[in-house]
Amino acid sequence: MVRVTGNFTSETQLHHAARAALLEAFDQGWADPKKLSQSSSRAAILRNQAIENIASRLGVPAGSIEILGEPSLGHFLGISGLLRKDDTFTYSAIDKGKIRAVARAHPGLSTELSVDSLGQILLPGNPPEDSVISLQLANGETGVIQSLENFIDSKNLISVDATSSGPRVQLPPRWDTALFDSQSWMGPSGLGILAISNSAKFQYPLPHIAPIKSPGSYSLPLLLASSVALENFLPEDSSIRDYAIKTLATIANSQIVALDSPALPHIFSMTISGVAGENVVRRLAELGFSVDSGSACSPEDLQPSHVLAVMGYETTGHLRFTLHSGTSQDHIDALSNAISQVISELRS
Repeated sequence: MVRVTGNFTSETQLHHAARAALLEAFDQGWADPKKLSQSSSRAAILRNQAIENIASRLGVPAGSIEILGEPSLGHFLGISGLLRKDDTFTYSAIDKGKIRAVARAHPGLSTELSVDSLGQILLPGNPPEDSVISLQLANGETGVIQSLENFIDSKNLISVDATSSGPRVQLPPRWDTALFDSQSWMGPSGLGILAISNSAKFQYPLPHIAPIKSPGSYSLPLLLASSVALENFLPEDSSIRDYAIKTLATIANSQIVALDSPALPHIFSMTISGVAGENVVRRLAELGFSVDSGSACSPEDLQPSHVLAVMGYETTGHLRFTLHSGTSQDHIDALSNAISQVISELRS
């Protein structure tokens, strides 16, 4: 079991406040809030309170929220609910695999936007008309936050991916759907928030009989725990990221990805020439330090990062770091020393 101080992966512990509330949530939120019993009425009240709290803290209308028991499904719902077969789907080269999969399956035209070396999406001067644009607020591998100025004046429909940024980055002034993942604010896994601001343009894309916008299947206790986690969530201290970058940048033959880009306060990537990232990850794990390597879309098989590739970086020595609440400068120093030791061993 990797100690908490050695965890630099994207997985995070459940917020302590949410953990404390989870057992009570299972006791109170077991009933179906759509039924008419007293227990169901109490469950409905708890559900509505949780949705109001989440909506307030994410800056979206409570009436726009759909709760998802499978967050990854939200990418398909948020995009395909807006996209018609004759529309153009516009997405970026750094979007997640599930979004690129939507592009491959779309019967109409799909346009991939390139990015520069800083990870910023390059929007053409005149986006195709009748287009649905997938807009990533921040990247889960590099932490790079997108500049939104080029998208504000767009007349097209916008589906926002806020699964990595969570409450840390505000939604753009205009959006049509937005997807959040509870884990981004230390909430439980298995819970997504799909916000739909443009109901007139949204149509549930899966087979259905009733007029629904989402499957409606999710765990009410997880929703209650997620609400508590979001209520108690505090953004990470960006100075720890600055210290980590400054410290790790001293490692020989290393390069911080998109060093000069605006970024989330807890995520960054680096490359190290002459070593394989997966070998470094395995050796670090033996020393009690857990880090990520490869694409965030497929961490289980350590696929090379398509994000780094399109930005012009080498991918073989890629390491991804996520800083968590409680990460200190001492933890960073220990990590840096461990990486230096591993690299020396691998090169000898």
